Amino acid sequence: MAASLRAAIEAANGPALGTFVKVPAPEVSEIIARSGFDFVVIDTEHALLSVRDVYSMIVVYSGLGVLPLVRVSDHGYGDAQRYLDAGAAGILVPHVSNVDQAQQVTRQLLFPPAGTRGMGFAGRAGRWGGLPGGRSEYVRYGQQDAVRMAMIEDAQAVENIAEILTTDGLDAAFVGPGDLSLSLGVAAGDPALGAAVDTVITAAVAAGVPVGTVVSSPEDARRRAEQGCGFLMVGNDTGLIRSAATAALSSHRAAVTGT
Repeated sequence: MAASLRAAIEAANGPALGTFVKVPAPEVSEIIARSGFDFVVIDTEHALLSVRDVYSMIVVYSGLGVLPLVRVSDHGYGDAQRYLDAGAAGILVPHVSNVDQAQQVTRQLLFPPAGTRGMGFAGRAGRWGGLPGGRSEYVRYGQQDAVRMAMIEDAQAVENIAEILTTDGLDAAFVGPGDLSLSLGVAAGDPALGAAVDTVITAAVAAGVPVGTVVSSPEDARRRAEQGCGFLMVGNDTGLIRSAATAALSSHRAAVTGT
């Protein structure tokens, strides 16, 4: 497993590939992990996951060599810190729309003097106090390798993207086209949405900030890779299961009915 998302991006032949995960069952986590994704994003914003669920998923995915990041549900402090101390490789913060919000959420995920994150060396991220390198390595990883990622999914965020990207300690940006389409008041395929996504990607690449988004097809993935995206999200675990089940049923029904 790469030490960080940045390391995974550097090691990948093309963008690093991940998927959102919502199912806490260890069997599903193991299947997804063994499929070869570089990272996963445990989704606490849109899935009914408890802190204990997230903790168990972090343990399973990291144990199987897949970087576990967590999308939190808001701009709060407590859960994000606990996920990092549980061993999450980074935090995605939704709806970061301006530089003030970017600075606020980033500082919460940095140790002093750069931020306000508390010391949790005795937790899992510190290997229960036995991490090789001790407290200094725990702090180094938290400052340098754990990812602080802003989700750009509002019209205001697109307008403010250049300023958001200057935030000290902000490691990556993720463009969320679903919420962005709602914010813009347009449908998924509207050219205005495509232009907004392109604007964010172009700005991030120019600023040297790793950027990614959701892709819906291999062709879409190729186009985003050519634009300079360092990582891409391929669906989610529930969607992958649904697609596989639907395809299997459809092909077998056609075989037995001749239609």
